[in-house]
Amino acid sequence: MGLQDLERRRIEKEKLAITTRHRVLATILQRVSAPLKKADLLAVAHYLIRHLSYSQIPALEKRHKVEAKKDSASAQEPLAKQVSRYDESELCKLLLEISLLDSAYQRSTSSRDDVLMDAAKRYRVEAEKIQKAVAKEFAAKREKKTKIKAKAQSKTVA
Repeated sequence: MGLQDLERRRIEKEKLAITTRHRVLATILQRVSAPLKKADLLAVAHYLIRHLSYSQIPALEKRHKVEAKKDSASAQEPLAKQVSRYDESELCKLLLEISLLDSAYQRSTSSRDDVLMDAAKRYRVEAEKIQKAVAKEFAAKREKKTKIKAKAQSKTVA
């Protein structure tokens, strides 16, 4: 038995394992019911959390009020631990949140590529109304700061 035979057998064994796993996946997907069960949602959530970019982790931790621990094995561990306590509804929201996170933190260059605004339309969220409310809040904060500075300057002058 030569080196080529060993290599051929190894490749065949690998193909067999991969094909088997693909068929197992296909069979699982045939049996999945909608809506997904909590265990399935958790599997997807934990996978996505493990594959978050370095910049997404702090954003999600902040949004979910997770305190990052210095002794954690990974940056994702505290978030994954908290997510394990979520019910189906919270997990569904988390999965959608993760998929929209990048879009929420950057302005899309074209409206047809803006997945956040597409989701807003699907959920009948009036983005223009929210934008006006936020602009109003910012203006009020700016006005308040201006008044505080004016008072501080008048005290130093007097």
